[in-house]
Amino acid sequence: MEKDVGTILRLYPLGEHGLIVCWCTAQHGLIRTAARNARKPGSDFYGRIDLFHECELLFRPDERGGLASLSSVALLNPRLPLRGNLNRLRLASYMAALLSATVEEEHAEGGWHALLSTALDYVAESTPRPAVLQRFEKRMAELHGLYAPDVAPHLALEHHFRKLPGGRRELMEKLQER
Repeated sequence: MEKDVGTILRLYPLGEHGLIVCWCTAQHGLIRTAARNARKPGSDFYGRIDLFHECELLFRPDERGGLASLSSVALLNPRLPLRGNLNRLRLASYMAALLSATVEEEHAEGGWHALLSTALDYVAESTPRPAVLQRFEKRMAELHGLYAPDVAPHLALEHHFRKLPGGRRELMEKLQER
């Protein structure tokens, strides 16, 4: 059994009642776990697993490199303010998608969890602005070793990774509206 702290990036259905939960964790990097019966009322996971929740998780890694089996979850920070403002939610979703698109699974080095957790906490408590996204992209480029002062960080990331999540331009326009 492994124990870690992580933020939920994505959720996918698994059978009738289960979920595949994609995490950004402090010690294991990006991992995917199977939460059996998570959508079933009365389950230990019911109500604790949702996007951007910060949790302490206990899981059993799969020996063949597949889905780890999620054993338990303790909710640490639900980041509820993200759900109260559409632009906060858009910004948080883009940050999670950008991290997922540029970081390999189980790549624990680099401070990815600390970056994401700090950014989501800030977005949950402040007005979403373009500068927040630009700062996040700059830190992503720095952690990847791609930052150059004469190149916009999002362009450096796009050039290196070839394909980034769509919708950045629209997100920036929404964040500039008051």
